Amino acid sequence: MKKIMLLVASLFIYAGASASNVEKIQFANSGDFSLGLMAGIPPHMGNMPFVSIDGMVGLKDGFIHTNKFGDNGAVDLGVLAGFQTFNDGDYWTLPIVARGSFHFEFVKNLDLYAGILSGVELYHWSYEEMYVEYGSNELTVGETRKGTDIKFVYGTYLGAKWHFTEHFGLKVEFTKDWKPYRNQLREHKGALPWFAGGLSFKF
Repeated sequence: MKKIMLLVASLFIYAGASASNVEKIQFANSGDFSLGLMAGIPPHMGNMPFVSIDGMVGLKDGFIHTNKFGDNGAVDLGVLAGFQTFNDGDYWTLPIVARGSFHFEFVKNLDLYAGILSGVELYHWSYEEMYVEYGSNELTVGETRKGTDIKFVYGTYLGAKWHFTEHFGLKVEFTKDWKPYRNQLREHKGALPWFAGGLSFKF
């Protein structure tokens, strides 16, 4: 996974270094809709990576006037939903967050952005109690306990999209979850992966 992350980061750096400056903002324009599909490093070690889908709508663009980068800057707003299951399905997590981003483009085809997020996470847990009967050294399976917690989530993120065409590209994101918590069963590291990457579509 670390090698993949380094490769992706190297591709973005090379693309940015070899590209030319923009004349105005190309992406995240007002009225644009972008769809993202990502897989990330799971916040919980488990059976599958953290997978997510996000949709963003451009609200305003070109409000920063510069000599070098033209009329730049953009703001969009949207929603991200993710899912991960672990421990053979006994536990799963489903965060749903609203996100707002600020975009700025220094070179052609490379969209850099940063934003804030806030929402909720559904965290389901299930386990069987184990105990040792008096006079026996064997473990006995007891009652099954399960439940679903709902937790408040907020955080920040940085991202980059490299567009191969007007409507398709790759994206990477780094997220900081500012609301980790400790649940009934184990330490909970947070609702969202610190690193994720995937596909980006613009409509």
